Amino acid sequence: MEKNNYPNVFWLRCLQDVKYQTEEKGKYNEAETARKLGVNRSTISRWMKKSREQGFVSGSEKKLTKKGEEYLRFYDEIEKDLMEYFENLGVEEGNRSQAAAGMIDSVDSAVIRKMCQKEKKHLRYDKIGENEGKEIRQVPYEQLKDFLKAGTYPVDFALYRQGKDRQTLSMADMGFQKPGYLVYEEDRQYLELAIQEIRAYTKGGVLLSGHVQSIKYRNRQDVIEELPFMESKVRIPLQAFWFETLSEWEMSGQVQLFMTSSVGERRMPESSAVLILRF
Repeated sequence: MEKNNYPNVFWLRCLQDVKYQTEEKGKYNEAETARKLGVNRSTISRWMKKSREQGFVSGSEKKLTKKGEEYLRFYDEIEKDLMEYFENLGVEEGNRSQAAAGMIDSVDSAVIRKMCQKEKKHLRYDKIGENEGKEIRQVPYEQLKDFLKAGTYPVDFALYRQGKDRQTLSMADMGFQKPGYLVYEEDRQYLELAIQEIRAYTKGGVLLSGHVQSIKYRNRQDVIEELPFMESKVRIPLQAFWFETLSEWEMSGQVQLFMTSSVGERRMPESSAVLILRF
């Protein structure tokens, strides 16, 4: 598939419905897919035309080709790994699909595979000796030099709703490309995040979209500071994070963010979220 269509959760959902309808009902109906995904039938017709051109769906029978089956199988496996990954992170069950969709839409498949493999590796380590001798402890920012070498590191992160419900992802989590990049150099120490479009379906099946429009963070002196946008990217100073060790191999950091965003033609009020990263 062409890079500008790869990967794409909408494409995957359409392929899944083609497979379901042809196997369960014997033939494919574009109107039914449009209803399920909450889009116009013309959108599905354009998708079907492009799918036939690229060899994912047969021209006459409207069934998945071998290429389409292989593509769908590959991303079904990735989605399954991501669901397990977010479960291990403690993400609430109802939010895992949203998180997986955002990841597939914004991150290269090879990066996702490595990330999931890394998480499984950490889970195996955590079972050694039933965590005997392990202790989660705070790490002052000034002591990061004892844990990090100079360099740039891709890092996993998620944004959670502020308050008691800290296992529920914030909608703003979909507004940033993953992974983020932790830069730790003598003169540059920050977490860099790239902003992307937020796309989400309402309970009524209506697709909403927008972007994060402003971001502030609470520093360690309890002062709120605004982050400037630089070519659709923001850099959160590492001095603002609270760090702790999770194991001999892993650390986490967290910082409180305050954001506004646009969804469709509406401007959403400022909301807060906690960004948690692992590295």
